[in-house]
Amino acid sequence: MGRLKGKRVLITGASGGLGKVTALEFAKEGAKSIAVHYSTSEDKALKTLSEIKKLGSNGITVKADVSDYEEVKSMIDLVAGKFGMIDVVVAYAGYPASKEDWFADPLDLSDDALDNPWNVDLKGSYHCIRAAVPHMKRQKHGNIVLVSSTPGVAGDAVGLGFTLAKSAVRGLVRSLAPVLGPNIRINAIAPGSIGTEANLNTYTKDQMNDLIETVPLKRFGKPLEVAKVAVFLASDDSSYIDGQTIVVDGGEVRL
Repeated sequence: MGRLKGKRVLITGASGGLGKVTALEFAKEGAKSIAVHYSTSEDKALKTLSEIKKLGSNGITVKADVSDYEEVKSMIDLVAGKFGMIDVVVAYAGYPASKEDWFADPLDLSDDALDNPWNVDLKGSYHCIRAAVPHMKRQKHGNIVLVSSTPGVAGDAVGLGFTLAKSAVRGLVRSLAPVLGPNIRINAIAPGSIGTEANLNTYTKDQMNDLIETVPLKRFGKPLEVAKVAVFLASDDSSYIDGQTIVVDGGEVRL
């Protein structure tokens, strides 16, 4: 407990899924203030904020289309003004691919199927970095955690648009670590098959069983298991880890 004591944090995509679980875990670890970002569902964001406050942290909700840099800059400037500074940015916001998009023929994708995840997952992450770094440089410290995926590490036969964007997120981390150091760290998490509501709704029971057979630990991961890695990367426990992607997938991808 308390590994994030006093930290002021922005978590994009925190109104639900992995982002919400991470926001609650950050509150349990003593984060002082948490900005809960959402793009469409204010009600979900407010519910997350209410749960955060019950755990003893302060916070606000903030809305932005992360594919739009000016909206992201306004959001981050607002958070920095409200909190006094931003110690940590965690970028979970991602494009919600439909089953049709995910399982579409990878050699017959529309431009939208390629552009949508690129604009949200990749450009959205870059926009957060670009807007947050000036604040972090003035503070002379900062920590950025992005979210890739195991398809972004090893490739996948489905979800090509998503895979390309998540691969590029890893490129951001590798390329910007030497630019942002020594006072700002940047790392990524690459979740595998995690039992989020979105993932459980994407696959049939047979498809899920097939996926589980490829995982050495023989189960889907728990959202909390990803959130705990985000806590680790955002805390001083990872003070000598920079420019890395931490795979959280039960051993399916072995580096």
